[in-house]
Amino acid sequence: MRTFLALSALLLLLVATSVAANGYGGNSASPGAGDGYGGGDAPAAADGYGGRDDASSGPKGNGGGDGGEGGVYHKAAYEKPVDGLDAGFYRKSCPDMEGIVQRAVRKAVDADYTLAASLIRLFFHDFAVEGTDASILIDVPGQSEKYAEASKTLRGFELIEEIKAELEAKCHATVSCADILTAAARDAATAAGVPYWPLKYGRRDGKDSVAGEADRRVPMGGQSVTDLVRFFESNGLTIMDLVVLSGAHTIGCASCGAVRPALCKLKGGAAAMERRYADFLRRKCGAGGEGEYVELDGETPTEFDNQYYKNLMRGRGVLDTDMKLLPDSRTEGLVRAFANQPSQVFEHQFAQSMRKLGEAQVLTGNEGEVRRKCSAVNY
Repeated sequence: MRTFLALSALLLLLVATSVAANGYGGNSASPGAGDGYGGGDAPAAADGYGGRDDASSGPKGNGGGDGGEGGVYHKAAYEKPVDGLDAGFYRKSCPDMEGIVQRAVRKAVDADYTLAASLIRLFFHDFAVEGTDASILIDVPGQSEKYAEASKTLRGFELIEEIKAELEAKCHATVSCADILTAAARDAATAAGVPYWPLKYGRRDGKDSVAGEADRRVPMGGQSVTDLVRFFESNGLTIMDLVVLSGAHTIGCASCGAVRPALCKLKGGAAAMERRYADFLRRKCGAGGEGEYVELDGETPTEFDNQYYKNLMRGRGVLDTDMKLLPDSRTEGLVRAFANQPSQVFEHQFAQSMRKLGEAQVLTGNEGEVRRKCSAVNY
């Protein structure tokens, strides 16, 4: 209890520090911050979070509810319960649902620890196209989201299909692929060291999956902070969630194609990369070409901690969208706060932002369907 109270107090301090530091509650960022950088087409290697910050700089984009008229508090949409989702949704129909998912994910991550970052990224890419509906899992060569340019380095499809097959054998036509993916992402994060968070279930699977929609919606690098804020806010999230979910880059890798824009002299408010680190990345990527991968956190690549934010403070961000978070007045205070607070503060907030991610714009009730296979719609 003491630890929880201490973390809660630190979170309040963190948000207060951010508000005081950069007008988080309503002042706009300096003109042109993060704008004007055309970027290149950065291949989507573990860069699904790092790109854009889509919340506006007003009260609705700052992680706290607005005061409403006359000082009356109005609960923000993202704080309200989602109709159709329930923690006990499978209590009778498939009581071991969470256990089946957790055991499969833990076994897979134990065999390959890099899969934790891949499952989190797969979850984010699914969310990015009209919410978590498992549309990223539909396998129609050349047509579905899975075959988009933004999806070409995604991993974890086979594991989700294996979990679905086991659940179908025990609870036929009961557990949606969207719920499986949500639970798998949570269990991957906790396997990496994030505090456990309870989930609500009842999501339904989407029936549509279009590659072009993934390429249009998924942050791919080159976006400004303003672009990212708009993306997050349009999907029911905030600037806090943008900065926190970008912190997923404390684990995982990126392709040299995704790293290359950050090695250029960036325009539009990007922080300068530390010279020796830039030289290291150039040598590594120059030797291996597009197929080479680099760790997103070169200091503690296998630990889920706040080192990502410390790296940004030292000019050691790997992706251009990461490097843009520090100079922008809307995100700077949060980056500095997470870098300077104990790592547990970031980890706790990451769990909360992931929970919100899984409840944004979901299908429930009679919407969508429960697929028999995650890779194909029902016929």
